[in-house]
Amino acid sequence: MNQPVKNRFSLVKSIIDDLFKYQKLSLILFGLVIISAFLVLLTTQQTRKQVIYQEQLTLERDVLESEWRNLIIEENVLADPKRIESKAYHLGMQYVQPKIDETIIVIKK
Repeated sequence: MNQPVKNRFSLVKSIIDDLFKYQKLSLILFGLVIISAFLVLLTTQQTRKQVIYQEQLTLERDVLESEWRNLIIEENVLADPKRIESKAYHLGMQYVQPKIDETIIVIKK
């Protein structure tokens, strides 16, 4: 009584055959939508990486600017004329008096 029917098609196969036979444009558009979605994800990931990198560079710049300001302050403190004069006095240095303590050497070739 129950003999297998050989002409019976599965629903999935029928749908796939129908899509490839009559709906080629729909398949192409579906493929393009999938590709577009993948590219949006890729672009979003790259943008996030670039934003993170920019934030790291901004933090590094802030640290370097702070260090630069500290170096400028240190230079101004070390270049203070009173400090230099005090160090020279402790080292036994004195001012050169023109025409008395100067010796000029001229080398002719």
